[in-house]
Amino acid sequence: MSKNRNTKDTDLKKEVYDDVLHPALSTVGKTLEGAVKIALAPVSALVWGYEKIAGFLGKAIPEYFRKRKIAKEKVQTPDPAVAVPLLIAMTYTSNKEEIRSMFVNLLGASMNADCIDTHPCFVEIIKQLSSDECRMLRYLHNDPRMPMMKYRREIKNGGEIDLTPYFSDICQRANCEYSQKFPEYLDNLHRLGLVEVYYDRYLADNKYYDELKQNPLFTNPQNLPQIENTQVIEKKSFYELTEFGKRFCSICMD
Repeated sequence: MSKNRNTKDTDLKKEVYDDVLHPALSTVGKTLEGAVKIALAPVSALVWGYEKIAGFLGKAIPEYFRKRKIAKEKVQTPDPAVAVPLLIAMTYTSNKEEIRSMFVNLLGASMNADCIDTHPCFVEIIKQLSSDECRMLRYLHNDPRMPMMKYRREIKNGGEIDLTPYFSDICQRANCEYSQKFPEYLDNLHRLGLVEVYYDRYLADNKYYDELKQNPLFTNPQNLPQIENTQVIEKKSFYELTEFGKRFCSICMD
């Protein structure tokens, strides 16, 4: 997946250079100002104008209603509090497929006369998500509760020290591009009120934690340094979608 995205990015940059900058590369690139212009050119090419957004939505929104078998009589003008900031956000996020899809679903829901679950804050939430976090939410939408664990060192005279960060395999399951950023992603989803984390509770079925321990990306306790008068212990926990998160996903996910 990431390979395809990188290929598209490379093609886009090449297109911009060939069509806009190539004739001036030899002269413009010699100055600091020119180098800055060259570096920013691919970004400016990703900014969508209203006409491009309207053209895209003119196909995507009817498909939204057809896919859900919603009658055309149910189509209504969306709440401007949702639609206006959404359209503005699409000008600079539409190059990200996962985020673009969430905006389409939110706008479609706001145009459905039978839907009462949309909220203006959903636009702001989507704007604060990375593509990987969108993939995590899509996975949680189907499997809303996930285990995680880490290793700690227990000192016999009192106290504990973390040896590893919390680990979960959701990034692998959801085909995220940067699996190593899971702790950061989880913090953000929790901050947005989409996910609740239970650090002092764990799932009753140990098979979930056994699967984590067998994951090659999870630290094997045998590889941890041995220290006298201490022992390595497992710290099991889990996280899940909040009720607000479930509502958000039901609107913004396919």
